[in-house]
Amino acid sequence: MTTVLSDAGDTRVRSGPPVWLIAATGVLAVGCLGMAVAETSLWMHYLIDAGESVSLVGLAFIFAAGLYLSRRGRLLASLPLVLPWLLFPVITQGDQIIDNLSIGWMRFVSHVLLGALFGMPVAIIVLAARYVAAPPAGGRHGGIPGWTRVVPGLRQIAEGRLREGSAILAAVVMVAEIWIAVRFLGVLMVITLLVMIALVLAYGMKRRSIVRQPENHTGFHFTERVALGLLLAGVAVSLGLFFGFKNRPGAYQGSPSYYMDPSQPAGGYRLDGVPVPTVPAVLPSDPDAARAALTGYARAFERLLAGYYVLDRNYNYHFHNELFLRRTPLLPDYRAVGLRAVADAEALRAEADRAAAAVRPTLPITDPLGALLADVSGYAAFTFGRVPVLEAMSGEFERTKAGLQHATHLFEGEGKVLGVRLADILAKHDGVLASSEVAPVTSEFVTISRAVHDAYANRIVGF
Repeated sequence: MTTVLSDAGDTRVRSGPPVWLIAATGVLAVGCLGMAVAETSLWMHYLIDAGESVSLVGLAFIFAAGLYLSRRGRLLASLPLVLPWLLFPVITQGDQIIDNLSIGWMRFVSHVLLGALFGMPVAIIVLAARYVAAPPAGGRHGGIPGWTRVVPGLRQIAEGRLREGSAILAAVVMVAEIWIAVRFLGVLMVITLLVMIALVLAYGMKRRSIVRQPENHTGFHFTERVALGLLLAGVAVSLGLFFGFKNRPGAYQGSPSYYMDPSQPAGGYRLDGVPVPTVPAVLPSDPDAARAALTGYARAFERLLAGYYVLDRNYNYHFHNELFLRRTPLLPDYRAVGLRAVADAEALRAEADRAAAAVRPTLPITDPLGALLADVSGYAAFTFGRVPVLEAMSGEFERTKAGLQHATHLFEGEGKVLGVRLADILAKHDGVLASSEVAPVTSEFVTISRAVHDAYANRIVGF
């Protein structure tokens, strides 16, 4: 004999997931959504940068939590909460996933991932609402609480119409998320949310019959053992995708920079090429000429960074306009503007080279100040030697909409590493730079160089 139950009249509530898992997954879901829409100037990008290691910690947490819940017979009920933890490591490889795809596939993959990110907080809110508002297994005594009328869907959940109420509540939350999509993303994400809302409401409003099979039925049943198998498989797949995308051959962020290419650990400027003298620093015979050379290089770096910044930001906004179909304003003819700044920087560097050549006979490399000047001029030669490569690569990248992503990472990476290596030079020659004897010669160089480093110090590259 079979028993048919309608969804509208089913008031039974099975033992759900524990409160601590709901709360922890809720924090994860909101954090992932925040990271997904964060701009590159927000501190949250530190979480994005550290997200790879954090995601693996989260994976270990849900693995241990799953084993614990399995032993207590609650893993099956908690299985929906496992999915966000499994997705987190994969999401941290978002750039690697869409690298080298066409713009159409980039849009599709990005919005599938974003759909999951927007859906996770919704699912947690619905689970929490059912935990609080759903009637107990034996039925509710004392009527429906008045507070359930405040938010659509809660009353239906309180009345035991769990499927209908959950769908309405989920739709309400996703409608609220449309503001996030408009503010940080674009038209395609709004459309994605509208499709998700329609599907959720269609699922929730459709009445279905649930047929309880006889006890001797031999069909497939979800059990705690099956749930444990799904957990183990999910953890393995998540780890596989994480390391697969992270280490796949040819995965890169568009930059030829050693800073962004782990296969070129020694491809940058060699800091060990100029030894640091151990003798005390002394004021040179022509301090004005030495100051002019060092300050000239610093101003050349500063102007070069300004050009890179124009190109980095505008390529970034241009790419995301194409990816999300949004309309962030761009600087008119931004490529020409950025390259003009780079050309100005090259002129400043040429002037600094002439000043350095004039003063070098009085500042041998065995002098602390002479060693500093040699390192700085060498770094300038290395850095400006890359300019034609970057210009050619970015011109090739921008021929396609998808290539705009690589163009922004190109100049973003160069801007970052310019300051990083300049700071390394300051640290290497700290002895002469800290000397009050030669401070009139070096102080302006140090101030400008630190400003160049600080401009990208808080920027997470490659997101």
